[in-house]
Amino acid sequence: MSISSSTGHDGTTNYTQTLTVGTSVTLTAPATVSDITFTGWTGDVNSSNQTISFSMNGDKTVTANYEPTNMVWVSINDPGVSGHEGFSGQMSKYETTNAQCCQFLNAALATGDITVSGDYVYGASGSNSGADYVGQVYYDLAGAGFSYDNATNGGATRINYSGGVFTVDSGFENHPVTYVSWYGATALCNYYGYRLPTEWEWQAVADYDGSFTYGCGTSINNSIANYYGSTHPDGTTVVGTFGTYGYGLCDMAGNVYEWTSTVNSSSRVIRGGSWFYTGDYCPVSYGPSNSASTVDFNLGFRVCR
Repeated sequence: MSISSSTGHDGTTNYTQTLTVGTSVTLTAPATVSDITFTGWTGDVNSSNQTISFSMNGDKTVTANYEPTNMVWVSINDPGVSGHEGFSGQMSKYETTNAQCCQFLNAALATGDITVSGDYVYGASGSNSGADYVGQVYYDLAGAGFSYDNATNGGATRINYSGGVFTVDSGFENHPVTYVSWYGATALCNYYGYRLPTEWEWQAVADYDGSFTYGCGTSINNSIANYYGSTHPDGTTVVGTFGTYGYGLCDMAGNVYEWTSTVNSSSRVIRGGSWFYTGDYCPVSYGPSNSASTVDFNLGFRVCR
C-alpha cells in the first residue's frame, strides 16, 4: 500500500511512498504556513496535535487543516425565524478582516487558485481542493472608497499587491475587508472548509432569541453600531469596536454589509447594514441583493461552519 501527499497550502513537495502493511507512519504539520495557522488533523485520524502517528493497516486519508489567524468562533444553536431554517454550528465572532483575506490571497496565489491582472484578483483552478470560480473577480485592488459622513475614502481597498506578495496597509489589518465579491468571499470559504450563512441563518443568529430588531439589540444608536452618524473617519472601524451582542457576535448591525449564500434571482442577498447607510437599513429583517460580482466600499462578509 502507499502513502501520498499533495501540497495544498504552499508546500514544496508532492510525494508517494509504497509501504508494507503494519508500517508505522508519523506525520508532522507545520504550525504556520504562509501566515495561516494549523488547527488539526481530520479524516482517519482526528487530532489537534501537530504530530500524529498511526499504523498502515489499510488505506488512510488524513488532512492537515489550516485557517487564517485570529479566527474566533461562537457555537450557536438557534431554531430561527418561524417558517425558515435556523442555525446550528459555529459562526465567526467578527466580520472577515483585511488581514485574514490577505492571508487567503497569499495562500491561494501560491496554490494557483487566484491570478492577478491589473487592479483585480481573479479566480483560477489551482491545487487547493476547494471549489474555484475561474475568471470571476474576487477582489478589487484599487477601490477608492467614498468620502461621506465625515469619512475620507471610507471603506477603501486596504490590501495591496507588489512583487508577488499581498500586504495590508498598516493600521487596517483588523478592519473588515471591503471590495470583495461574493465569488471572492465564497472562494475563501471553500479554501478553508467554511461557508457563508444563508440569509435566514444569518437572521436567526442576528435576532438572538427573536427579540432583537437589530444585530445590536432592540434599538440602535451611534454608540453601539457603526452606521451613518457614527464616528468613523475611515468609514469602516476595527471589528468589535462597537461591542458584543446577542450570542456574542460583533458588528451584526453596521460596519459592512455581509454577503450570504442565498440567491435572489441572479443576485445574492446581503444583510446587516453598513457605515454608509442610516439605521433604517440595519434591521435584521432587511435583506437587499447585489450581483455576485459586485465589489464595493461597504460590502464584506462573515463565515460559518
